[in-house]
Amino acid sequence: MELKGKQIAVTGATGFLGRYIVDALLAREARVVGVVRNPNRVPELIERGVEMRRADLADREQLARGFAGVDAVVSNAALFSVGKMFAFGNRVWEEHHRTNIEGTRNVFEAAAAAGVRRVVHVSSCAVYARRVQPSIDEEHPQLSEQSRRTPANAYQISKALSEQLAWRLAEQHGIQLTTVRPCAIYGAFDPNFMAVVKRLLSPAVSVFPALLHLPLVYGGDVAAGIALALQQEVSIGKAYNTTGDDYPISAFRAAWKAAGGKVPLVTLPIPLPVRQSFDHGRVTRDLGWRNRSYLEALRETVALEAQTARPGTA
Repeated sequence: MELKGKQIAVTGATGFLGRYIVDALLAREARVVGVVRNPNRVPELIERGVEMRRADLADREQLARGFAGVDAVVSNAALFSVGKMFAFGNRVWEEHHRTNIEGTRNVFEAAAAAGVRRVVHVSSCAVYARRVQPSIDEEHPQLSEQSRRTPANAYQISKALSEQLAWRLAEQHGIQLTTVRPCAIYGAFDPNFMAVVKRLLSPAVSVFPALLHLPLVYGGDVAAGIALALQQEVSIGKAYNTTGDDYPISAFRAAWKAAGGKVPLVTLPIPLPVRQSFDHGRVTRDLGWRNRSYLEALRETVALEAQTARPGTA
């Protein structure tokens, strides 16, 4: 699909990743429609020509109106919060089920009702079960309905079930679907991973993990992968790991410092011998996607945060 002049709806357009997706689509001269709970939350998007339509993930009719007339939908809105991983009780699972699973059902049913036949669904590498292999590709088994549920894994299971539901509904309604599975995402105004890193690195004396290999991906690169998937028909019917490379977390800290980020005078290493990586060869081969270096991406992050004070997530 040539994106120039095409109308693309983005759920969660005012959130952290959503704003990167909007940037990537506008850069390709698409006409972007933000389908969000609060259309006035980020006035900057309206000023840049993004059409904002009000819709809640729980309201299928609102979503259908939000998708009216568009050429494709990016199903991006989801519930993710580091804080909720440490909560207790059934309420955490119920919140994730309502937003991530039922919200996905409503998005796809609404897209079908609005006559939309092209969707890119933002999933996650958190969907994978038994992550013991050194590198995991897109065919690795996923979590399922039978997976043991705890507040700590409510996000992972709900994202797995929501992606599986997306594939079933796409087949049922004749929707051409691509799913992207990013790993931990960093970037400007990130309320989760970057917020934790900044807290760890802000005191004069601090602790920081050592021996940890955690794949990280820049939000701008995930957004570029979504735009490339919309542009290239080879992506239809496929899932893609849009993930970072196998670097130690110490490399991220060094790049953050080089980009002008604050770091402690003294850092005490805490051994955390964990290693996980994901194979993103498919998206590289099919779509020509690439990761920017930590330094390049973090310089852009610092510049974006210096330019404007964006609000939090959608």
